Amino acid sequence: MQPLTAFHVVVSMRQMQHTNPITPVEGPEENPPLEVALLTWEYPPIPTAKGRVACEVAHGLARHGVNVRVFTMDRDDVVRTDHERIEVIGCAGRITGLRRLMRKIPGLEFAATAAAFRECVHEEHERRPFDLIEASNWGAPAAMLMDCGLPIVIRNSAPHGIDEADASTLGQRISNRIVSGMEARCNHSADAIISNSRSHANAIRNWYDITPGLIHMVTPLSVDPVIRKAGISAQFPPAHARLRLAYIGDDSERKGFDEMLLAFQKVSEQLRDQGEPLPELHLMGLESGALDARVSQLGVSTSLLEQVFDYGRVTDESMTHILARCQAVLAPSRYQSFGSVYHEAAAFGRPLIACAEDPAAVEHIHRHGCGRLAEACTPDAIAETVLNLFNDRHTMLEMRKAGLEAAKSWTREELGARTLQIYRRAMRLEAIDIPGSQHSRGYHGALEQVRI
Repeated sequence: MQPLTAFHVVVSMRQMQHTNPITPVEGPEENPPLEVALLTWEYPPIPTAKGRVACEVAHGLARHGVNVRVFTMDRDDVVRTDHERIEVIGCAGRITGLRRLMRKIPGLEFAATAAAFRECVHEEHERRPFDLIEASNWGAPAAMLMDCGLPIVIRNSAPHGIDEADASTLGQRISNRIVSGMEARCNHSADAIISNSRSHANAIRNWYDITPGLIHMVTPLSVDPVIRKAGISAQFPPAHARLRLAYIGDDSERKGFDEMLLAFQKVSEQLRDQGEPLPELHLMGLESGALDARVSQLGVSTSLLEQVFDYGRVTDESMTHILARCQAVLAPSRYQSFGSVYHEAAAFGRPLIACAEDPAAVEHIHRHGCGRLAEACTPDAIAETVLNLFNDRHTMLEMRKAGLEAAKSWTREELGARTLQIYRRAMRLEAIDIPGSQHSRGYHGALEQVRI
């Protein structure tokens, strides 16, 4: 393989050949399992949204007999998982030499990681050939694999440019522009792309200027069975319990963290003035030191921190123990792509307090009736929504019931079946019934297809 240089962001790669999983091959297996490479940035036990999504996709495919090799940049070793068909391959060890230097140059850092992903996938393909590659859009991990000869499916989350919209330096702006171009090329060149909802599909179409004719499918994600099972058995907090709110996410502007924290301060002040027990805020997903930095910058009273519990990044099992004590989940995001927190709140039977600025939140709550929308991502609007909901226990219990009902279809089996249908479209294979899915007959019409 030719070494990557700063002047050759995209290098040629020997064409990979994929096998038709329906056509018999020589050997002991007449119908070998589909071999899929799944490219992601993180994977459990690292408890992040990107990692959780990759885990759900991998397990969903494995439930239908697919062999999944997950390539991730958060480690450098190769490990087996709790499922015999899932293998996790770390790619971080490939960031050496020139690539390590490129990681320090604005605009080339993602080219370096794309080269590392390409090298790992190429080696694994030599060991046992792949039939298809699925990759995230964020950061364009598949940027140097788009011409490899294999069908490629891109599953879209929030574009990198949205997460880094407040870039303040020239280097950051250059980096954002280049990685946005890489992401757009991956979407344009893919055999199929996936979005989580209709509103997300529309946003992706506009962001990357997708032209008509591309296969663009909409399918919701699944929720970890640990959360779904715990939600069914968890009792709702009693009427006399103090208000406890959960927040799952980072401290970014997109997630509305600052506004959420200031809103909690307003809620606390109002309940204190009314002689009510002081509320609690339970935070999950923050980096170490992030809360202190935001409190200092926002001028939030340090006494408020006695009511705030920062758990950092937590596992799904730990999350269920925390959610069990809370009446609602705060998620006033301005934009969500996967909307994992929306689904997790519903699956655990906790009302969602989201923001009307996010089309995905509007679509989710209007469809499932499992939460309320703040009119805007402002402290006043969020605080008002929280207090109004907390004073209406009957509505909260109805939202709990609606969320649990909606979550019945957010299973790994369902996600795997839907994803396989998209793969077959990408591989130009005719749609077939998928064994093991109780809804297999209706998938051809059940999948929402967005032609753009």
